[in-house]
Amino acid sequence: MQHLPLRFFLILFFTPNLFSQNTTITVTTTERQQVIDGFGAHQGNSQTNATWWQQLYFDDLGASIYRVDLTPRLIAPYSTLSYYSPWFMGSQTDHVLNLEDPDNPNGPENNRVRTYTGAQDYSRSFGGFNAPIAVMGPDIDANVQLFNFPNDGAIQAGLDRKDLLGDFKLTGSLWSPVPWVKISSGNNYPENWWPGPVIGTPWPFIWGGNFAGGRLDVSGTPLAVFDDSALGGSGPTSALTQFARSTAAYIRGYQQHFGVQFYAISIQNELNFEQFYNSATYPLSAQYITALKAIRAEFDKYDDLRPIRLMGPEDLLGGDAYGLWQYGGGANTIHKNLQYLQNLAADPAALAALDFFCIHGYANDGVSSSGANPTAWDWWRNGWQASPAPGIPANVQGFSAFGKKSWMTETSGENAAWLSPANGFPNNGGWSIALKIHQALTNGRESAWLYWTFTESGDNGEVTNFALSNQAAGAAAPKFVAAKHFFKFIRPDAVRVNATVAGSDELLASAYVHDKNGTLTIVLINTAAAARSATIQLAGDATLPGSFDSFTSSNGNYWQAGTVAVSGNSFDLTVPGYGVTTLHGSGYTSATQNKPVARARLLPNEPNPFNSQTRIRYHLERSTPVRLTVQDLAGRTLAVLVEKIQGAGEYAVDFDGTRLAPGLYFYCLETAEGKVSGKMERF
Repeated sequence: MQHLPLRFFLILFFTPNLFSQNTTITVTTTERQQVIDGFGAHQGNSQTNATWWQQLYFDDLGASIYRVDLTPRLIAPYSTLSYYSPWFMGSQTDHVLNLEDPDNPNGPENNRVRTYTGAQDYSRSFGGFNAPIAVMGPDIDANVQLFNFPNDGAIQAGLDRKDLLGDFKLTGSLWSPVPWVKISSGNNYPENWWPGPVIGTPWPFIWGGNFAGGRLDVSGTPLAVFDDSALGGSGPTSALTQFARSTAAYIRGYQQHFGVQFYAISIQNELNFEQFYNSATYPLSAQYITALKAIRAEFDKYDDLRPIRLMGPEDLLGGDAYGLWQYGGGANTIHKNLQYLQNLAADPAALAALDFFCIHGYANDGVSSSGANPTAWDWWRNGWQASPAPGIPANVQGFSAFGKKSWMTETSGENAAWLSPANGFPNNGGWSIALKIHQALTNGRESAWLYWTFTESGDNGEVTNFALSNQAAGAAAPKFVAAKHFFKFIRPDAVRVNATVAGSDELLASAYVHDKNGTLTIVLINTAAAARSATIQLAGDATLPGSFDSFTSSNGNYWQAGTVAVSGNSFDLTVPGYGVTTLHGSGYTSATQNKPVARARLLPNEPNPFNSQTRIRYHLERSTPVRLTVQDLAGRTLAVLVEKIQGAGEYAVDFDGTRLAPGLYFYCLETAEGKVSGKMERF
C-alpha cells in the first residue's frame, strides 16, 4: 500500500468571547526547518562541582550544551604575581605590586595595571620584575605542559548524562589568546573606578591576571622573542604562529584533562569588545580571517584537534543596521557581523575553515511591543536588498545564503522577575526570555541557544541580570522557568516545523518533531496581558499523540503541570496573560518514517580530474539535513560546502580547489539516510 504524504495540522481556535475573529495556528510537520542542536549556558566557577548545580542544569532544565572560557592559563613563572600585574596581597604585605600596600595604592605606574605594546616590550622592567614569555615550540605535547586547566564538574556531569540528554556538546570561546601575541589596538580604557584600570590607559594591559584588550598581531613577522630554536624549531617565529601553537596546545591539554572532545570552539568571544577582563579585538575582517585560517591549519595537523568545528564570528547582534554592518570609517573602521560574512565568503579557504556561524543575541529589537517584528534577527538570517541606513550597501546576504547553520551563543540582561517592567510591555523579565528564544529559533533560524551564565547571586541574594537562577531560587526562578519551556523537551536533533498563525498577532507558536524519540513539542507564548482560550484540533495520517503533557507558566505560577487528553482529535486549553504553555506528546510517528528509505544520490563531479574548480551535484528524494564536505584520503575535512536542511530536488555546488595540492580527494554527502562519497582528482 502506498503511503500518502503526511498532512498533520494543529489548529487553535480562540473563543469568540474575546475576539470576533478566530485565531488559527497550523503546524505542518512535513514543512521542516532547521535541526536543533541543543540549549545551554556558560558557568566557569566552582558551583559546577556541586550536586545541586549539576542536577538543576542537566536533570531539571535539560541543558545539553555547556560553554567554557578558553583563555589559556599558564603555569609559573609565567603566571606568577597575577602575571606580574598589580593586585591584592593583603594589607600586611609590603610589595610594589600590592594594591593594598599604602605605599603603592595604584601600582608601580599609578594606573593599576601593567601595560605593554606587543611581544617586544611584554617583558620590560615593571616594578623590578620582568614577565617571561612562554615560547611555543613545534612539539605540541611539550607546549601542553606549560598550561593549567580548571576544575569544572559540569563537563563530567554532562558526559555522564549524555545518553539521557540525547547528546552532550562541549563548546568554548577564547576571550583572549596568550597576552604576548597581542599588540596595541590604538584604543584607551574609557572608564575610571577603583580598583579598575585608570581612565585613558592604553590597551593591551594585564589587570589582576586578566589579558585585557589589544588585537592579535597577524603580520606574520618573525620576532627574536619568539625564537624556538632551543625547542627544536628553526628560529624566530611570528606572533601568529605562537597564537596557533598555544591555542592548539591549550585545547589538546583541555581535552586530555577532562577526557572530552570539543564539539566546536570560537577563536574570539565578541570581536570588538575590549574590556578590563580577558578580551581582544579584531576590528577588520582580514585580521579575523588570517587568525581563523591559522587555527584551522594548526588543528588539522592533529587527529584529536581535526574534528573540532570552528564557529564564528561570534559578534554582538547589535540594535540597528550599523551594528550588523560597520561602525565608524577610515582609520576607525570596525567591521560587524554581516560584513565579516561577506568577506569570509570572498575567501574560499576562510569560509571552508569556518564550520558554522554564531552570534550573541543581545539586541532587544523585536521585544519592545507586542507583535513587533524582530528585524535584527531577520537581517542576520536573510540580509537585505535595499540599503537599511545611510552609508550601508544594498544587496547584503544573511548567513542562510552561505549554506551553514547558526547558533546564538550568548545573551543576558533580564530582570529576575517574570514581568519587567511591571507596567507596559514586559520585554525585560523572565517571560521575555521565552519570547527571545522563540524569535531566535523562528525569525533567526538559530540551531542552538545559550545563555550567558546559569547561576549567579547579587549582593541582595537575588538572581542577577546575567544568570538564569541561583542556588536559593533553584527551579522556581522565573528566568529558569521561561528557558525550561524550550530546553526541557526540545531534545538534540529535533527539527523545527512550520507553525503559521492566522487571525491574531498576539499568540506565537513554534513546533518541533523528534523522529527518533517519537515526540511532538509545541510552545505557545501569549503576548497579551489577558488570558486566551483555545481549541486545538489535530488532523493527519500520522500516528498522533493520544494525549499531551502540558506545562504552563505565568506571573507567580510557574510550571503548572497537567495532562490534556485528545478526544476526537481535539482538546481545549487556556494560555494565561503573558504566559507560556509547552505541550509535549509522545507516540508521534511521521508517515515518512514508514516509507522505504529513499537514499540520496551523489552524482559524478564535473570536470574530473579538475584544475581549479569542479561542480558537485546530488539528488535528494525528500527534505533532509544535508552536510556536503571535501575530505582528504585520511578522512580529514578540508571544506564544508553545505550544512543545512534542503528539500527534495537536485542541487549543484561549485567547489574552488585552488588551495588543494594535486592528488585524490573525496567529496562526501551526509543526510538522514546515511553517508555516500565520491572520488575526485586535482591535477
